[in-house]
Amino acid sequence: MSDINVNAQKVIRRLGQARRENTDSLEKLSSGKVFTQRDPRPADRALAEGLELKLRGLAASKRNINDAISLLQTADSGFSEITNILVRMKEINVAGATTTLTDKERKFLFIEYEALHDELNRIATSTEFNSIPLLNGNDERTPETLILRVADPLISDLATAESGDINEIRFENLKDIIATTEGLGIRSARELINEDEDFEVEDAREMLEPEDDQFASIYDQALDSISHFRASYGAIQKRLQTAINYNEVVEENISAAKSRIADTDYASEVARMAQSSILMQANTALLSQANFNANLMTSLISRLP
Repeated sequence: MSDINVNAQKVIRRLGQARRENTDSLEKLSSGKVFTQRDPRPADRALAEGLELKLRGLAASKRNINDAISLLQTADSGFSEITNILVRMKEINVAGATTTLTDKERKFLFIEYEALHDELNRIATSTEFNSIPLLNGNDERTPETLILRVADPLISDLATAESGDINEIRFENLKDIIATTEGLGIRSARELINEDEDFEVEDAREMLEPEDDQFASIYDQALDSISHFRASYGAIQKRLQTAINYNEVVEENISAAKSRIADTDYASEVARMAQSSILMQANTALLSQANFNANLMTSLISRLP
């Protein structure tokens, strides 16, 4: 009788263990995480949460970089159209600086010129990103410096920023970028195309003259300024593109590390749950057999004289 009780206790213990393992596997499969009430793994959880914090920071940095790239691309689209306008304005001015045209014909030609002059100013003053003027440093809303964060703060002697944060990209002297006609030195023909004024060939030639003698015309000088502005924006955009490529690689590796620590291995866990289910069924059957043997022994004893 004692042996029967001992065997039954062993079966009950193993049945309970199999049931706990089955419940544990079911919890892991349903949550997708290895952390359960039975096996909380505090050290692994702390490490996984630290990696998750890093991933959240990288995700925010990626949004920052994409927003900054959109800002720079907005500015570049404005520069691109201003370049097209300057080329056409030069074409008109050169065509008008000849005596083969009459003053009246020259006025007709420069009506388009003046319309382009106004459109250039409109583009330069209205090109913005989230209320930040990008092509008009004379606007009081234009910041002196654009501060672009590409990753978590990291203080280093290698940083160019005053804060010493190497993950902070600064675009200095934004107020020096002035792409209006005034900033580029482009002259207006509004007074010359008035009905009461003569528009002589010398007037058109004067409009072509550059402020700097190293340029062939004022338009070449203006295009050189635009190219300089675009190069400044383009250099920052290239750096941001490199930063986002690097962040994506780091994010991929950290995600893989976090997954190995915290995520459930479904193949092995399904096999483990199947094993525990089989053990539960087997131990349940054995417990029934042990109970049957105990009842049989009790019945035999009761029949003794």
